[in-house]
Amino acid sequence: MTRKYSSLINNHIRSLLDTLADKSIEAQQYQETMTKLGMSLGDALLTKIDKEKSVYLASTVEDADFLARGVLTQLENHLDSVAFACFWNQRFSPFEIEDLTAAPIIKKYQEKTLNDVNYLIVIKSIISGACVVKTNLINLIQTITPDNIIIVAPVMYHTAQEKLKNEFDKNIYDKFQFIYFAEDDERTQEGEVIPGIGGMVYERLGFQGQDDKNRYIPEIVKQRRSQLIKASV
Repeated sequence: MTRKYSSLINNHIRSLLDTLADKSIEAQQYQETMTKLGMSLGDALLTKIDKEKSVYLASTVEDADFLARGVLTQLENHLDSVAFACFWNQRFSPFEIEDLTAAPIIKKYQEKTLNDVNYLIVIKSIISGACVVKTNLINLIQTITPDNIIIVAPVMYHTAQEKLKNEFDKNIYDKFQFIYFAEDDERTQEGEVIPGIGGMVYERLGFQGQDDKNRYIPEIVKQRRSQLIKASV
């Protein structure tokens, strides 16, 4: 096993990653750690973004109230507005092979924005086979035309970047940038990246598996939807 850290790493972020990898910590501490990592990723994003430009952030349902909230907190402290989308994906592998996993969208929350977006940011707690990121990105670019696509995660599997690029035409993958803190090169037969984020993220965050997380409506979605309704009245 070899873990490589990106140039963004510091002692604080390394400590947060070590906390995620600790399988003994409770769900609440895991959630808080994800939120803090999201804030650090938000700070990294702010160094890449022209603050006068439009930004759209997309997250999965399990990451919305934690990792994505941390990113949004930092971005919204410095940007006029950030549009948001949340996806509920149902992952399955018909042949029990991680790289053949599919992740169809069963529900989504997507805020309206201009068709032309300067920065489309797709965030995920860990990117391994990249099927969820691929599926959600394909859906987004059907209605959004981004100038830049930034793929963001605390941890990535070492083949994920190349695999994701191979799923898209050159005119799309040329827009890709990747922001991450650590890259791991070991994965179990079940698809868990080692040390990764310390296991399967649904259970670590306190969900009772995939079906439970897909019944969950994130607080951040409830809050933003309520604000949009009030603004339209």
